[in-house]
Parts: sequence; structure tokens; C-alpha cells
Amino acid sequence: MPTRAVVHLVGHLNGAVFNFLGPATAALAEAGLDQFVVLIDDPRGAELKPHFHRQVRWVETACPRNPLQRWRMLATAFRDVVSREPLHAIHLHGLGPLLWGGSIARMAAGGTVPVYFSPHTAPALLPRAAFDALIGPLLKGILATERQRTIVNMLEEAHALHRSTHEPMHVVEGTVPPVFFATRRNEARHPLIVTGSRDDDPRSVGLFAQLAVLLSGNELRVSFNWIGRLGPASVARLKAANVGYFEATDDAEIASRLACGWLYLAPRNGPPGFPALLAGAMALGLPCAVIASPEHGDLIRDGETGVLCRNDNEVMRCIGRLIDDPQLRQLIGQAAKHEAERRFSPGRFRDSLFSAYELDWQPGS
Repeated sequence: MPTRAVVHLVGHLNGAVFNFLGPATAALAEAGLDQFVVLIDDPRGAELKPHFHRQVRWVETACPRNPLQRWRMLATAFRDVVSREPLHAIHLHGLGPLLWGGSIARMAAGGTVPVYFSPHTAPALLPRAAFDALIGPLLKGILATERQRTIVNMLEEAHALHRSTHEPMHVVEGTVPPVFFATRRNEARHPLIVTGSRDDDPRSVGLFAQLAVLLSGNELRVSFNWIGRLGPASVARLKAANVGYFEATDDAEIASRLACGWLYLAPRNGPPGFPALLAGAMALGLPCAVIASPEHGDLIRDGETGVLCRNDNEVMRCIGRLIDDPQLRQLIGQAAKHEAERRFSPGRFRDSLFSAYELDWQPGS
């Protein structure tokens, strides 16, 4: 009998989707499920694909300039896959896949196969009032169907969706690779502030560079490092501000680079979705200073597991306080590490995901 498959419909693969789908496909592969990821072929997705489990099967469609043509081609490929494979589940990742693939998924499922939806970015795309008035009612009608279920990986997503749809959902919080928990802190000799991302976010780069310039003449002798892959324009901006740039994509190298920092700084909220690198910094035991946002507030308890700052002036004061007080850095860093171990371990992620997928599986089974 063929192995039952999980079919994931993605659309455009980006960092927000990857932060959930990457570890999810790895855990489901470990449970012995075949998996197909149906997506639009574009450069961003191509960079992320090597970080997925080797057993994932890719179904890619072309990316024409016409968006309607692009999504129609994706829907056709999705229909072909779900019509021929023995299904365990169908998972729609994002608002576009839900709108274009929802009816196809429900027809293929026939009321016997669960269909899951994960927003990843949907609640963050619009202000609260606009989301409640426009997107919420649309989702309520779609999600109210039999065997349609919602999996979110952030509490903010759960609040936004439940407020509008009043539908039940599973919360499967994001996870951190084991190497971040295992890597030992090794503070640099002089104050070092670290940050980074998997995506090129020019605004975050600009704010980090600006902060580096402002503190360059400070008696604290603070240095700044950015870890991750960026485009040429962002790299040039960091170098002009005398920020160290390290093009690291491997988890072990990223963890090692971050571990040298005195503190981790998120100068603004990055791309919508689970802030995976912030969670990784917490797992390392780094004290974290972040601009207050719903996504950051999901992870950080202000003054306990990190510091939430309302503006750049508060960020500057926070940096000075943490650099001057090694005991405070240690206390906040240790609290952050314990929080990450409790919420973001691979085992916790796997158990939550398998519960949502109704998988009764134990290692070795």
C-alpha cells in the first residue's frame, strides 16, 4: 500500500513560510509520511530549498509576470498532485493558497482527509480594523467548513484569526535548531552587538547601520556584526557604517557568530511571521533588545527574558545599560534560554505538530 502523503501548497516560498514549513516537513518525514510542496518557482524560494529535508518532493510552476496566470498554473499543478496521491492531509500555507487552492483541497479531501490552513503572514498584512472588516469575514466562511482546520505558529496569529472567525485552531509555536541550544556563549573581548536575518530587509539594515554610526564615537567602543545573506546594496551600506558582515546560512555558523555577541538587537520587526533568529538568540542565552511589536511581544517578556523598546532612544539607553552591567546580561540571557527551552525546542514543536495532525507516533515506531 503506498505511503500516505501530505501535500503542502505554498505559492511563494519566503522566510515566514520557511520558519514553519522547514521544521514541519522534517518532523513529518521522520514520521514516515511522503510530502509534496507545490510552489511558484522564484529566486527567494530557490535559496531556501536546500535547507529542507531531503525527502521533500518539489512541484514547481513557472512565475510569469501576469499574477492571475501565475496562480492559475499553481492551482492546476496542485489539483494534479492531490488527485493522484493517497492523502494523509492537505496543508495550505498563506492567504493566496487558501483562496486559490481551498476549493480544490476540499474536493480532493472528500470530507475524509483533513485540510489545514496556516496564515504565516495574513494577520500582519493589514491594520487590525482592516483585517477584521475585510479578511476576517472571508476567512470565517472558508474555515467553517467540515474538516478545515487552522494551525498557527504565533500567538498573535491565533488572536487575530480567532477574533474575526471564532473558529478553533492549533497553536504550534516555531522551533529553534538544536545547535543553538548546544552552542556555548563566548562574549567578544569588547562590546559587540549582533543581529541578522535570512531575508534581505533593507529597512532593518538601514536602522542597524544608523545605530552603528551613532555609537561609533561613543566611549563604550561598541562593535556591530550582521549575520546572514544580504544583497549587494545592503552589504555596501553595512560596510559604510563599519558594521561587520558575515554571510552565514548554515545553522551552526550562525549560532557560533551570534554567540560572540554581548547582546542581540532587533532594530525593527522583520518580515511577518515567527522571528526565528530572535528565538535562536534566546536559545543561545543572549540578552535581547527589540523594538516592541506583536511578534516580538509573543517571545519577549519585558525586563525578564529580554527588553522591549518603544523607539530608538530607548534602544540606545538599553544598550548602554546592558553593556555596563554584566550581571544583568547574564540574568536576562539565562531567563531567555530557559524560555526558549520550554517553548521552542524541536521536541516541543514535533509534539504540538503531531497533535494537530492527529499522528500517534513515537521514535522508532
